[in-house]
Amino acid sequence: MYCAILIIHCLLLRQFVESMIRRDFDLWGGERTNTGLKCADLGLDPDHADCSGFVLGYVKGMLGYYIVGVAIIVVAVPEGLPLAVMISLSYSISKML
Repeated sequence: MYCAILIIHCLLLRQFVESMIRRDFDLWGGERTNTGLKCADLGLDPDHADCSGFVLGYVKGMLGYYIVGVAIIVVAVPEGLPLAVMISLSYSISKML
């Protein structure tokens, strides 16, 4: 669980840092087209259909990161379950002896 949370946070931090380096991080959306071009440079008004911004892209990225975290948990739980059962059984056997 801790590894999944750590990986999600690392991926979110990486996305934020890379967006700041490219200088295309936009909290409000609407200033860039879906391809990343500025609407002001193209002469498009903010209500134009192409000026939907990168907000949907950010949400898709974050959703992908959460899916990675859930996948890590789903894979790790069945792997650790037999080990936990074996340890509890061995502990119980030693108490019964």
